[in-house]
Amino acid sequence: MHNKSVILKEGKEKSLLQKHPWIFSGAVDRFPDFKNGEILSVLSSKKEFLAQAYFHRENSLCGRVLTFGKEDIAVVIKEKCAKALVLRKTLFSLSKTSGYRLINAEGDDLPGLIVDVYDKVLVMQISTCGMERLKTLIVEILVDLIKPIAIYEKSSSSSREKEGLEDAKGFIFGSSPDEIQFLENGHAFFLSLEQGQKTGFFLDQREMRKQIEQYSLGRRVLNCFSYTGGFSVYAMEGGAKLVDSVDISKSATELAKKNMNVNSPSAPHREIAEDVFTFLKSSSLEYDLVILDPPAFAKKMGDVNQACKGYKEINRSVLEKIPPNSFLLTSSCSYFIDKGLFQKLLFQAALEAKRNLKILSEHIQASDHPVSIYHPEGNYLKSLFVYIE
Repeated sequence: MHNKSVILKEGKEKSLLQKHPWIFSGAVDRFPDFKNGEILSVLSSKKEFLAQAYFHRENSLCGRVLTFGKEDIAVVIKEKCAKALVLRKTLFSLSKTSGYRLINAEGDDLPGLIVDVYDKVLVMQISTCGMERLKTLIVEILVDLIKPIAIYEKSSSSSREKEGLEDAKGFIFGSSPDEIQFLENGHAFFLSLEQGQKTGFFLDQREMRKQIEQYSLGRRVLNCFSYTGGFSVYAMEGGAKLVDSVDISKSATELAKKNMNVNSPSAPHREIAEDVFTFLKSSSLEYDLVILDPPAFAKKMGDVNQACKGYKEINRSVLEKIPPNSFLLTSSCSYFIDKGLFQKLLFQAALEAKRNLKILSEHIQASDHPVSIYHPEGNYLKSLFVYIE
């Protein structure tokens, strides 16, 4: 346990007693002399021990809890990584799924840290100063635990800027080719470590890709914001009549083509490198199943109003043209757009398009992206699968 202590204001210990891992600056009565990212003990106004957390003095969300106990932090992190691996081994047949999330930040009680596994290569994202200070320890633990051939760091986010950290990209252990291959539910995928978004692949949509596979038989499928073609591959494997993948990135559509070819070499698949908003306006949208899985339109609270307009516009553009008796999977990964607001935006789009919609299912959480019961804020991804009459 650390000797330096943060003292909370009277009555501000409730969230920590309820195991919530965040501490806001308004709850703090006194800080000791410390460096940003340093791990400190957290005490109540009555000097009762509550937790060990790392802190950043300049941020409103100033503290993130690593443990509610007094154990050695190195031991704590090693145990949490080991527990995370045990869980993943119970979730997947690793012979069929070699791409999965190993550490999901607060969901695995390690705030500020994401680690994805792609076969023999790990991709790490660190978003906080506290985790940055622990990086050497984390790498040592992961090498011992997973025995990868390489660990590639891909730390780039607005939260790093708030923490006073520069972006970091490159190998921090071992090496591998930039383009690597992994399996998901028996389907093969390539990704680019350097050029790919996030850690290279959107593993959090795994269950929704499986659902698209189940509904694609004989249907014409449009995959918007297709990135490297994950939904497209599943749709074709599910027996789609044809699949069109639209993404503004030429390199992404080229990788989508490669992913399709390795799974379904003779598939009727088109890769269209075009802005999705432009495509939706110009196309007649003669499809039976459309997927809208855009990047986050709202990356901060100030973006919410503009993001709402964007979500409503793309959904309305589809609903105005898509034939009757079709399906739409629409998603949002914007943390600041909650489930209720997202459904309201779809309601408004349907009303303006004069279409009747039936919600068939909501987002199915990828099990390797657990959400702590004490940290519901970790549930950022929303999806609605709807039937259009």
